[in-house]
Amino acid sequence: MSMATFAMAAASAIQAVLYLGRFGTNDRTDGFFIAFALYSTFGVFSQSLRLTSVPLLVQPGARLSGRQFAATLGFLALLVLIVTVALAHPLAHLIAPGLSAQGRSVTASALPVLGFAMVLQLWAAGGATVLAIRGRFNAIAAAYMAGAGIGLVTFVALMGSAGEQTLGWSMLAMAVVTCGFMLTGVKRSGGFDGSSSHGVAGVGGVERVGGVERVGDAELVGDAKLDTRLASLARDAVLVLGRTAVYLAFNVLFVITLAFASHATAGGTTVLSYSYLFASYLVAGTGMALGMSSISDLTRQARAREAVFTDALPQGFRFSMMIVAPALAALIVAGAPLVHAVLPGSLSASQVHTLRTFIALLVPWTIFALLVNFLLPVMFALGRTRLLNLLAVPLVLAHIGATALGSLLFGVDGAVGAFFVAPACFAIVLLATGAGRDIRVQLALQLAGVTVRFLLVAIVAFGVGWALGATLSAPFAQAVVGGAVGVGLYLAGLRLFARPQLEVLLGALSSRPSTA
Repeated sequence: MSMATFAMAAASAIQAVLYLGRFGTNDRTDGFFIAFALYSTFGVFSQSLRLTSVPLLVQPGARLSGRQFAATLGFLALLVLIVTVALAHPLAHLIAPGLSAQGRSVTASALPVLGFAMVLQLWAAGGATVLAIRGRFNAIAAAYMAGAGIGLVTFVALMGSAGEQTLGWSMLAMAVVTCGFMLTGVKRSGGFDGSSSHGVAGVGGVERVGGVERVGDAELVGDAKLDTRLASLARDAVLVLGRTAVYLAFNVLFVITLAFASHATAGGTTVLSYSYLFASYLVAGTGMALGMSSISDLTRQARAREAVFTDALPQGFRFSMMIVAPALAALIVAGAPLVHAVLPGSLSASQVHTLRTFIALLVPWTIFALLVNFLLPVMFALGRTRLLNLLAVPLVLAHIGATALGSLLFGVDGAVGAFFVAPACFAIVLLATGAGRDIRVQLALQLAGVTVRFLLVAIVAFGVGWALGATLSAPFAQAVVGGAVGVGLYLAGLRLFARPQLEVLLGALSSRPSTA
């Protein structure tokens, strides 16, 4: 799952560099990336369905049939299209208040294209959920990687004619292929209901038996059919959304931050979007992927009353930090100046500084986002869904307050710097309410120790690399030397301070993946 996520990230990174080189950073790219932030947020929300909806579909005791689940996703897709297509212009004013009229027009134009891509990604996630229950993980990975490849090809083909909207059309092409592959896999594995329907098909709680639609013992006719279908669909939608509300709330935080940051100078929103996309892919490829892949084992451990927190959380967080810490340091030291050196028209010298600043400000958010993405599956395994849903609204309100205060005191940098506050509070609450009293402090100290260890190794390694690179005159040589030295010293540091974890990770990457 991590490799599939990073394959998508690699395709996105190539497109990001090409996009910067072709269109630079300006008011129009700001407008597009505000719409793109909404797409990215919804994409992560769609992926969360693969974690939260599984208990609703697994037999025995399933609360939804496969057809009901599919119909519910169709109902949600209709709501998405209403917001992003019919209400594109009002939505653009809401999420991009600080942009010029020209920038907001780009936002409004991008929303319908990205809205259709959202719908297809939602259906693809639904198909992936069904395939995961049936153990068809290869089909899931193939669908996402094929979509990423087609998206990249589409981007290259259209970048000369579609302007700033090129990335939007690329996402739509990716979504079409991903969804097509995924639904084909579902069909080949038996359809949404598989072999469990026994001749009874139902949508929205309505069963069709012998050509007659019924709810329970009541036969439906006329307008009662439509009313009952809509009511049942609405209830199923609430059921599905209720389990994913906390993921939706957590990922909408960046849209709020971006709305505050839209008052920055032209191009600033684009740079911030790139910074966040990099950090969020690190979180998705490590914390979220590991969380989704371990939810079944965590659930079994919780039901067996085993120590879920102390066994699963530190280990997964340790491996994630081992990858995330050097990746962030590498972007600050080498990535940003390398893009400027290779594509001088993409980022100005001042924007390189801005990108570095934003990445540095996002480091605390990345750490707490990782922690949250490990804690949420544990909480779901422990059956704390109700508590998580109750925390969704306070999470958003706390973020709005922190972002408004940070923006008031320090402008855009303050808004970005305050991004970690709400996730940090959220992680502390989850740890305090989920872990037993006897292990809370011990676990917190252990997680803090892991964080400090890997951050210090990354800071020292890439700091030395930056110092050596700074002795050179050519910007390209500075970036290459800084990055190469940083990577080498970081690996050497891991052999001293985290040798067991390094050996396990290298062994996992070199082993043959399971064909299950």
